[in-house]
Amino acid sequence: MQRYCSLAKESGMWLSLGGFQEKGPDDSHQYNTHVLIDDSGKVRSSYQKIHLFDVDVPGNMVYKESRFTTAGNTIVAVDSPFGRLGLTVCYDLRFPELYQILRFKHEAQVLLVPSAFTKVTGEAHWEVLLRARAIETQCYVIAAAQAGKHNEKRESYGDSIIIDPWGTVIARLPDRLSTGFAVADLDLSKVEAVRTRMPISEHRKFDSDWKSSNQQ
Repeated sequence: MQRYCSLAKESGMWLSLGGFQEKGPDDSHQYNTHVLIDDSGKVRSSYQKIHLFDVDVPGNMVYKESRFTTAGNTIVAVDSPFGRLGLTVCYDLRFPELYQILRFKHEAQVLLVPSAFTKVTGEAHWEVLLRARAIETQCYVIAAAQAGKHNEKRESYGDSIIIDPWGTVIARLPDRLSTGFAVADLDLSKVEAVRTRMPISEHRKFDSDWKSSNQQ
């Protein structure tokens, strides 16, 4: 970790990195951790992935992240010079309630989603899930993506991407498998403009107010 802290300080940049293997509650388990480092080289915060990837992916690939990983239980949002950041990791992306809480309870303006989607799930769902999270939270979404083949059985989809609060892709790497930087301006006035024009925070309804009609 010291290497990345030094890099952040030397470059004068904030770094969002994940996931790291952090020591878990016992010798058999770890946490999948997203680490946020500020431009002084200080670890500003960390988030332990809540949703673990225990999935049978089409193509005879079975993943069971919980075998060696313990789920976190704390939602994390952090103030920064470029907005309030909400921290998530990879498979969390499929659970919109986490992002709703980051937006409406923790006042996030920018959502960070370091990920390693499989090639199969990435081709089908990666961009549409990211755009959906941006649209429904009216936040910027920054998703750094692991890319390429790890071995004969495992391949990550890639496609690092930045999306604005309207759901528009505003930056991505030229090739989904490439390594590099996708750069975009984060205009927080656009966040407020979108939220003003489409005031979903005023129109939200909660399940405690709903009735169910179970008809046969």
